[in-house]
Amino acid sequence: MSVPSRSGDPKVVFEGVSKVFDKKGEPLQVLQDVDLTVAEGEFVCLLGPSGCGKSTLLNIAGGFERPTDGRVSIDGEEVTGPNPKRVFVFQEYGIFPWASVWDNVVLGVRDRSKEDRHRIVDEVIELVGLKGFERAYPMELSGGMKQRVEVARALAVSPDVIYMDEPFGALDSLTRLTLRSELLRIWNERNPTILFVTHDVDEAMQLAERVVVFSARPGRIADIVEVDMPHPRDIGSPEYGRVKNRLYELLGVTHMI
Repeated sequence: MSVPSRSGDPKVVFEGVSKVFDKKGEPLQVLQDVDLTVAEGEFVCLLGPSGCGKSTLLNIAGGFERPTDGRVSIDGEEVTGPNPKRVFVFQEYGIFPWASVWDNVVLGVRDRSKEDRHRIVDEVIELVGLKGFERAYPMELSGGMKQRVEVARALAVSPDVIYMDEPFGALDSLTRLTLRSELLRIWNERNPTILFVTHDVDEAMQLAERVVVFSARPGRIADIVEVDMPHPRDIGSPEYGRVKNRLYELLGVTHMI
């Protein structure tokens, strides 16, 4: 049985998902029997130690990997390959260094009319806070600005699901905090379903409605923790401390705060 989502219609459903890779002729199991239901418009963080299969699970959901066992469905249809309405944002900058901000963002909507392209690209560039930098090149941008370009390019196609694989992991702490706030603002405005991989407890706490905690490899769901607190979250509140301690306990770390 899939773990029920907190509210809303089911959007992304993982049923008995397992994944085994062949490593030099030896089986390497990275995921085992993952059951999870994510609601439409929900923000879910996948939290766990490095190597526990979080990114592999995203790749399966995105159609870039096939599960060894089990299935993933979106809106009731099994995922068998990538879909342009479901997009990835990665930690490594995937923008093209020879193209301007505007030209990077327009890539996903090149099939639209000229009028639509300009309207969509201008709108999402403003949404992510890059208005005025449309003609700048990546070499002229900070790390945080490059990540905003990635987010803008993802938003341009009006995705219903966004997969984010540690997108802020390479940034400094202040930039990470800023981009978390920006991501929450965009999520509230656009309401996509977001699956966000992280190994940072505070990042999960500050973003997610639910945190799915994975065991070490092979990754299994150890528990699902609701973070029933309004945004922005008060990191000094007793409830924040209680949930944070619970997440650390699930990860095998105690007495952190």
